[in-house]
Amino acid sequence: MAIFTFLLWAIAAYWTYAALNAGLNLLLVPRLAPEGAGDPLPSLSVVIPARDEAAGIRAAVESHCTQDYPGLQVVVVDDGSTDGTDRILEELARHHANLTVVRGGEPPEGWLGKPHAQMTGLGAATGEFVLFADADVRYAQGVHRRAAGEMERHRLDMLLLLARLEGRGWEPLILSMLDAFAFHASPTWLVNLPRPRFLAFGAGSGNLVRREAFEAAGGMERIAGEVVDDVAMGRMMKAYRGRFRVVLAFGDVTVRMYRGLRGCIEGFTKNLYAFFGFSPLRALFLEAADLAVHLVPALTLLAAAAAPPLRSLVLPAAFSFGVALALNLGACLWSGHPLWAGLAFPIRQALWAYILWRSARRYKKKGVVWRGRRYRPGS
Repeated sequence: MAIFTFLLWAIAAYWTYAALNAGLNLLLVPRLAPEGAGDPLPSLSVVIPARDEAAGIRAAVESHCTQDYPGLQVVVVDDGSTDGTDRILEELARHHANLTVVRGGEPPEGWLGKPHAQMTGLGAATGEFVLFADADVRYAQGVHRRAAGEMERHRLDMLLLLARLEGRGWEPLILSMLDAFAFHASPTWLVNLPRPRFLAFGAGSGNLVRREAFEAAGGMERIAGEVVDDVAMGRMMKAYRGRFRVVLAFGDVTVRMYRGLRGCIEGFTKNLYAFFGFSPLRALFLEAADLAVHLVPALTLLAAAAAPPLRSLVLPAAFSFGVALALNLGACLWSGHPLWAGLAFPIRQALWAYILWRSARRYKKKGVVWRGRRYRPGS
C-alpha cells in the first residue's frame, strides 16, 4: 500500500507540474502577430513535398499561390505520386504563374523520401526565406506577410507556425493528444528562449527558415535520414544559434492530417516509434509512465468506491483526475477540438499506447513503411 500511495502522490506532483506548464504556455507562447506597418518582406519561397496527396493538394497549394506577397514563389515536388496528384498540379500550374512543379526521384542511399523531396524543392527555390509546409496544410490570406514580418522583427532563423488540427467524427480522439502535449505536457514556452538550445519543435504545418542560416546549420543533408524530419529541422535550427520562435497560428493555418479514426491510427503508426529513438526500453518506460499518470487516478477512484481500504488514496487520486480533466478540457478549448475529446482522455491515452505498440511491431518486421516506401533508419 505504501508504494501505491507514493505512486499516487508522484502522479499528483506530475499534474501540478502540468498545470504550471499550462499557465506559463498560455502567458508566454504568443499568437502570430498582425502585420506591422513597414515590415520588410524578404523574398520568400514555399517548398511543398507531395506524394499521393490528391485529397488535399489543391486547397493547400492554392492557399499559398493566392497570397498577397510580392514575388512569392511556390515550389511543389511531386514525389512519385500515383493517385492523380500530378494531374492536379499540372492544372494548378496553368492557373498560377508563381507555381513551379518539380518531378522528384527515388531517394539515394542515406536519404528518406520526404527530406529528399524537400532537398529537390530547395534546389528550385530562390527565396531568402523558405517555408517548408506539408501538402495538406491550408494558409489564410496574409499569413506569409505576418510570418515574414515576425521573422524580421525578432531576427529569427526559424519560425514555427502551429496549426489548428482539424478533426471530424472520431478523429479528435487521437488528435487532441498532440494539442495536450503542447498545452500542458510540455514546457512549450521554453522553446522561445535562446537556451536550452536542445529544446525545440518542428511541424509540417510550417517551418519558416532563413535560408542562409538553414544552410549554415547543416541544411537538408543534416536531416536526410530523419523519419520525423520536421522536428529534426526545428532542433537543428534552434541548436545553430538559438534564434527560434514558436507561435500559435490557430485559425490562420489549418490541417486535416488523416481521414477517419483508422486513418489516424495508421498515419501515426508510421513514425511514432521514431519519437522514442527506436529504443524499446525508452518507449516502454515512457509509455508506462504516460499510462500511469492518465489511468491510475481514475482506476483508483473506481476501485475505492468498492473497496473501503483504498479510500485513503482518494485524495491524491481525486486531485490528479480533477486536474487532468480540467487541463484536457482546457487544451480542447485552446485548440478548437470538441470537449468530448477532453473528457475521453484516458481512452485516448490507451489508444496511443496501442499505436506505439503497432508502430514498434511494424518497425521490427518491416522498418518504417509509408506510401509504398520502406526504410530502416540506422541499418
